[in-house]
Amino acid sequence: MENTNNRKKIVVLDFGSQYAHLIAKRFRALGFYSEIALPSASVDVFKNAMGVVFSGGPASVYDEKVPDFNSQILNLDIPILGLCYGHYIVQQGYGGKVGKADVGEFGFATLNFADGMGGDSSACPLFKGISGSQQVWMSHQDGVLKMGDGFEVVGSTKDCPYAATQNLSKKRFSLQFHCEVKDTPCGNQIFENFAAFCGMEKNWDQATVLNTILENIKRDAGDKNVLLFLSGGVDSTVAFALLNKALGQKRVLGLHIDNGFMRKNESASVAAAYKKFGFENFIARDESKSFLAAIAGLVDPQKKRMAVGENFITVRDQFVAEQKLDEDNWLLAQGTLYPDIIESGGTKNSNTIKTHHNRVAGIQALLEKGLIIEPLKDLYKDEVRSIGKALGLSDQLVMRHPFPGPGLSINVLCSEGELSADQVEELKKAQAELDGIKVEGFCEHCSASLKKYVLPVRSVGVRRTDPLASVEAHRRRSHGRTRKSPA
Repeated sequence: MENTNNRKKIVVLDFGSQYAHLIAKRFRALGFYSEIALPSASVDVFKNAMGVVFSGGPASVYDEKVPDFNSQILNLDIPILGLCYGHYIVQQGYGGKVGKADVGEFGFATLNFADGMGGDSSACPLFKGISGSQQVWMSHQDGVLKMGDGFEVVGSTKDCPYAATQNLSKKRFSLQFHCEVKDTPCGNQIFENFAAFCGMEKNWDQATVLNTILENIKRDAGDKNVLLFLSGGVDSTVAFALLNKALGQKRVLGLHIDNGFMRKNESASVAAAYKKFGFENFIARDESKSFLAAIAGLVDPQKKRMAVGENFITVRDQFVAEQKLDEDNWLLAQGTLYPDIIESGGTKNSNTIKTHHNRVAGIQALLEKGLIIEPLKDLYKDEVRSIGKALGLSDQLVMRHPFPGPGLSINVLCSEGELSADQVEELKKAQAELDGIKVEGFCEHCSASLKKYVLPVRSVGVRRTDPLASVEAHRRRSHGRTRKSPA
């Protein structure tokens, strides 16, 4: 099995955009292996890289604090494509100037190709097979004020004269818009064209992904056994199936913990589904009292997540002691996905949206010691489901509605705690604002009697870049990312 370190690839530099990993995912979906790297990475990281993409990011290039960037990357003799913030980095690297744009763009825009560019691969390789005006997705307040040396304009919008540029002699491209989102319909074609310009051949598919994961499990486990927390959800179930396939059921033990915050009859249905599939190497434990005690009196969802995560470690340690498992011969496995890591602030340039229960301090300590295996940590939910189906898992197991580890402890907003005077005042102000908002989509009779309430806690989420939202709302989302916000 070929090691991924030796595989030809597209490297995506993560400047902090929540879209950075979507870029890598798009290339993988198109059949091209891609990896994420920090913009400060040594040039050694780009061994076997056929091309590099600079992602968007939340900062302005002229901010006091910006992501560290190794400018030597621009000297690599391979193609580079910059997107939004990456567009600015490319232009500045060749003597261009970036500043606040006369008009920011937030949402849909129409890209017009320069004369002779659209569909003419000899004029602009990125736009091969693409012609006419194209819808693109913009999210920026800054702009290129002066192009870098040797660059030419290949596309513009009404308010952005340098929306697409290229320097073919240097193998450099930069785009103000986001190719990675579906609101840029020609985005996949642009990525496909960039890969072709890089000389990339298709080298990534479901079978390759599956084989790579299985080989990685064997390498990481060595001669040790593996204990896996089993929630019964999609992620842990697929991770369990992978571990069983790679190591065999005698070396893998699943521990399903009823934490008291699950759906009705959840544990019984999980056990039945596993036995039906042929899994015999799992144990179910009711630890609901322990978890209820762990969050007693807690109001804040973030604190609840941390308490639940740390209690999983406590229960795990108790289980290991009771079963008299030799810890020197056992590793812990988790069904962690990449979104869990990035939302927990797990990359240098990402912001913490929420701390997942599989990324609390106790887990981090075990990770640093190399005592945890996470077979799915580079994948997204849809990719995990595809792997599950390839393993022969039923839809009952792989198409379940996601249900987070902390479960109802987060979703049910009850507590024994009291709000401070400041929190009460804040709630009153928010409630007054909410009362003044007209609720659309209900009949007139329902709207008149409809009661609206502000919840006494702040939850979290990623704001969807909604083209129908107000311009002012879009202005709050700039430089290639959507901001975290109370939901």
